[in-house]
Amino acid sequence: TDIQRFDGFDVLGHLDYVVRYGKEREKQYSYRKYADVIDQILKALIEKGKGLELNTAGLKYGLPFAHPQQDVLKRYKEMGGEIITIGADAHRPEHIAYDFQKASDILKGCGFKYYTEFSRRKPHFKQLP
Repeated sequence: TDIQRFDGFDVLGHLDYVVRYGKEREKQYSYRKYADVIDQILKALIEKGKGLELNTAGLKYGLPFAHPQQDVLKRYKEMGGEIITIGADAHRPEHIAYDFQKASDILKGCGFKYYTEFSRRKPHFKQLP
């Protein structure tokens, strides 16, 4: 994967971005269906000390979940992943921090106690509210 060849990033975002725009959106997608590929990606992230982004834009666009789905977040945590950031994919001022009040519950439900902020490419862990 590209993750194994390229190190110039701290967090992977939009892991299941395609779900937003596929013909049948989330109806043809599940973690289980693509677990072999997703697990390879998650393993590479964890081995390289890279994080995963929880993005609330899925909720904004009418999906029943944020990106990636909770099954993926749980698997990342289960595999040893700790670095998790929160984004909203805001392209308008009114979408900044969209549904962030739900992010804490989503992450806690997946076993996380902290989220991550970066300063000068160094992770800083903050307790979930």
